[in-house]
Amino acid sequence: MDRVKIYSKYDLTTNMNINNIINFTNNFNYEIEEYNINDVLEYFNIIKFSKDNEIKERIINETNKKFDEVLKIIQRRIGKFNGKNKESFLSLYNEVDFIYREDFFELIKRDDILNNIKDLDFEELLNNPNFHYNLILKHEKIVKKFDEIITKYMIEDSECAEIIIGKYIYEKNQNRDEIYLPKSLTQNNKEEIIVKYIESENVNLRYLGMVINFPNKFKELNISDKIKLKAKGRYIQESNKIFKNSTGIETEVEVTYDKNQEEPVIYSVDKNICRVSVSRKWIEGNLDFNTLLNNFIYIFSFFDMQMRLSLVSNLSEIGSLERHVFLENSEHFYKISLAFRHKDIISKCQMYSYIEILEKHNIRIEEIIEWFFKYYLKDEFGIENFIVDMPTVNTSYLEKCKLIAIEIDKIIKQYQYYIQDGEIDEELLQISSNSIIFRNCMSIVNNKYVYPNSKVFDIASYLLFSDQSMMGYLPHIGIEYNEFYKLIIKEKVKLLDFENYQIGHIEWLIENKFIMEDKNGYLQFVNENKIYIFLDLYKNGVMSYWNCRKELRDEINILINENIVKFDNKLFTNDEQDYLNYHLNNSDFGNSLALRNRYVHGSQSNDDKLHKENYFIFLKIVIIIIVKINDDLCIKQIAEGKK
Repeated sequence: MDRVKIYSKYDLTTNMNINNIINFTNNFNYEIEEYNINDVLEYFNIIKFSKDNEIKERIINETNKKFDEVLKIIQRRIGKFNGKNKESFLSLYNEVDFIYREDFFELIKRDDILNNIKDLDFEELLNNPNFHYNLILKHEKIVKKFDEIITKYMIEDSECAEIIIGKYIYEKNQNRDEIYLPKSLTQNNKEEIIVKYIESENVNLRYLGMVINFPNKFKELNISDKIKLKAKGRYIQESNKIFKNSTGIETEVEVTYDKNQEEPVIYSVDKNICRVSVSRKWIEGNLDFNTLLNNFIYIFSFFDMQMRLSLVSNLSEIGSLERHVFLENSEHFYKISLAFRHKDIISKCQMYSYIEILEKHNIRIEEIIEWFFKYYLKDEFGIENFIVDMPTVNTSYLEKCKLIAIEIDKIIKQYQYYIQDGEIDEELLQISSNSIIFRNCMSIVNNKYVYPNSKVFDIASYLLFSDQSMMGYLPHIGIEYNEFYKLIIKEKVKLLDFENYQIGHIEWLIENKFIMEDKNGYLQFVNENKIYIFLDLYKNGVMSYWNCRKELRDEINILINENIVKFDNKLFTNDEQDYLNYHLNNSDFGNSLALRNRYVHGSQSNDDKLHKENYFIFLKIVIIIIVKINDDLCIKQIAEGKK
């Protein structure tokens, strides 16, 4: 019989574990006197499961109420075993099954065991080749008791640099336990360990990258510029070794303007060359400012049809290998994936070429921007006194960058004042000196965005849409799809067509009313609108409520009442906030471009070519803000039934 091991109530192994507990209870041996450490750790997991009332009630009902009695007995057995072995508990470590090693240390931190562990025994554990520091650093009581011993061993082990860096980089990641470092491990000790790591034979490029881009926001660890420079040198050295004999795959981006092309835009890929062919006839035949701005949506695809920014780093576009091997899995680093780089290069080429085409018709993008704020907002939405002064044509690119960085803050402030007060107060604008924080920028409407908000969403989305779930693979009938929902759409399959390891997951989907068996036993979706919403949220992370058709909004309302999803009323989506922060400041990401900070605080280089490139990025940011403001105001009209 399989051992019981709890991970989470919402883990995909929960049903299997509940069945194992039921079998354990129904076949419980009341007479045995001898049981080993793994038996005790299984008892420990059964007791943890029993603390969930819903699970406990189900087990009691299926064990003829024997479960309460069994719980009392296994609790006594744990106490008896601990008392018998409290003087030599650590010596049992080598007998512990791999799945129970974390539970072993949960038992150790109990006072009746922890208080009896001798320093020499603990040092012997630290020297055990099967031991890893993370097993004890999760437990504050253990770290506190053996503070100086742990510190001594960590200083001697350069690989502890990965733990120290991860402590701060991953601290708020919900999928990782908090790490407690010993109090006696000083700032100098931490730097010493990191330097040893950089100089060691076995270094990980990901952790070197984390050192290079380590955020300067932690009191307990501030990695000096000298150490970052040292890490950068080692990073280059190791990268050259890896890619020395690798030719790689070259990709190119080509943006052209065809005089004879009838279609506004044609996208194509040929031999690793991404081509964007824009109709010059369309551009030159529609030179009104309104259409020229709309081209960023409908020609260059900066936004999708829900007015979500398409240029963001999207987790659904990152492959499993790239996500886990090449990218820093941390909220402190912006995920610069291959897909993001590709979109970024295309958007830059589009900006450069579009500006060049417009200038041939004596139209400056800066004039279009000023027109939007000074005239369009007034004519369309009655918003007056919006002040925007873009850089002039004769200004150097260095000065243009400085000026536009200030204007971006001013644009956002004015729109926020309009939302708060219904008007723009120029005197209030002039007196304000606060920097803009994008996550605090509000929308003019409530219930603007929809986000996932439950474990039910996480489990259902993984089973339905993830290519890692193995739910779309039916080897015995020769069918294979990357995603389970595609299998259901394209094939007629029954529950019996699936393997045993898949059936439990399908039963969960049936129980939670995502799929059902029709009268002939074939699997189909219960509610296609609900599946569409789940798919959209899985792929994009967010939906724009008022940019959805009514039947989807009605379904979203039901999901809101069930606490499956939640509303948000910000101007920018979470991914858009991250995108803007990555480009403009270093408040959130250690690897950000921080363009606004550089130019406002005078820390930019003297490279005029680089200033030109950065200025075009600033212009792109302003265009993004324009589209988001316009969408916000249009949504207000939809919500009020005026459109």
